[in-house]
Amino acid sequence: MKGYRIYLIIGALLILLYLIAQYNKPTPTNWAPTYAVKDKIPYGTYILYHRIKDILPKANIQQSKAAIYNTLKAKNFNKTAYIIVAQKAEISKTDFDQLVKYMQAGNDAFIASYDLGKIEKNLKLQAVSAMSAEGSTLNFTNPNLKTDANYGFDRGIGSQYYSKIDTSKATVLGVNGNGKPNFIRYSYGKGNLYLIAEPGFYTNFNLLDKYGAEYAAKTLSYLQGNTQIIFDEYFAGQENTTTDVLRVFFKHPELKFAYYLSIFSLIIFVFYDIKRRQRIIPIADPLTNSSLAFVNVVGSVYYNERNNLDLALKKINYFMEHLRSRYYLKTNDIDNKFSQLLMEKTGINEALSKTLTRYFIEIPKMGDLNDTQLINLNESIEQFYKITQSNGTRTV
Repeated sequence: MKGYRIYLIIGALLILLYLIAQYNKPTPTNWAPTYAVKDKIPYGTYILYHRIKDILPKANIQQSKAAIYNTLKAKNFNKTAYIIVAQKAEISKTDFDQLVKYMQAGNDAFIASYDLGKIEKNLKLQAVSAMSAEGSTLNFTNPNLKTDANYGFDRGIGSQYYSKIDTSKATVLGVNGNGKPNFIRYSYGKGNLYLIAEPGFYTNFNLLDKYGAEYAAKTLSYLQGNTQIIFDEYFAGQENTTTDVLRVFFKHPELKFAYYLSIFSLIIFVFYDIKRRQRIIPIADPLTNSSLAFVNVVGSVYYNERNNLDLALKKINYFMEHLRSRYYLKTNDIDNKFSQLLMEKTGINEALSKTLTRYFIEIPKMGDLNDTQLINLNESIEQFYKITQSNGTRTV
C-alpha cells in the first residue's frame, strides 16, 4: 500500500484541480434546438413568443402543452391562429381531423417543422434538405412581399424545401433560390393551413438578424386578422425531453460533484484492494498481415448497414485528427470563427472553408444523413486534400 501512496496523492490532486477548473469554466453556448418559448438560447423561441404582437397587435396569446385534439376539442374558436414551431411535429390522424374541423370553422394553423409525421402522406407532401456551400436564399411569390434581392441564411437555416406537393390543393407562397417551394398554404373551408419547411426561421438566433426577422415577420403576416394565438408547446417539449438516467445529477451542481466524489472514492477503493499477482505469460503466435481482409470486412459491414451518419462522423473525426496533427488546429470547439482560422492555416479558399465548418457544426446534430449529403461531405474533404497538396501548404 505504501508504494501506491504517492500515486493516490497525485490522483487526488489532479481530480481536485479538474473539479476546480470545471466549476470556474464559462458556461458554453447551448445550441440545442429546443424551440421552446421559455428558452433564450439560440434555438429557443423566446423572442418570437414575446414579440409576435408586433405583427398581430390585437391578438391574445396563450400556450398549450396538450395535444392538438385535447386543446381544440369541444371548443368554439373564432379567428384564432394555432402556431406550432418544433423540430418534429408528429401529428396523429385524430389530431389532424380535429385540426381540420378547427380550420373549417374559420381559423388558421401555422406549422414550422422539419417533419410532419404521417400527415405528410395525406397531404401528398415530401420535404428534403439540400446543403449548399453558399448558404440558402429564399423569397416570396406574393408581389407585395417579394423583394428584389433574395433573403440569405446561414447555419443550415433555409436548406429544407418541399420536393413534392399536391399542386391541385396547395398554393406556393415562398420558394428558395432554385425555385423549390418552402412555404405553402392549404385551404380548409373558411380557414387555412400554412406549412413552412423548417422551424429555424423563428428561433432567437435568426430573429436577432435584421433580414431574418423581416422574413419571419412576412411569413406570419398571413395570420393577420386573427384575434387569438395558441402557441403549441406540446411538440417542442416532447421532442427535446431527455431520457438520460443521469440528467438529475448533472442538472444540479451539488449532485454532480457528489457523483464525481463517489467515482473518486471507488477509484481509491480499487487501488487499496489491488494485490500483485504473478501470471503466466502465454506464448504469442506470430502476427499475420490481415489488413486487407479487415478492410474488406469493415467495408462490407458499412455497405450493408447503410449508416450514412456514422460514416460521416467517422470521416469528420479522421479529418479533425489531420487538422490537429498537421496544422495544430484546436478542434474541440467548432464555431463560425473556426472557418477563418481554417482558411488562414491551410490556404484554402473562403467558400470551401465555410462549407467544411458548416458540416462540422451541423452533421453531428442530425438524426439521419442521405446519400447526397454524405457524397457532398466527402467531395468537400477530398477537395481540401487536393488544394493543400497542390499548394504545398506549409505547416504553421
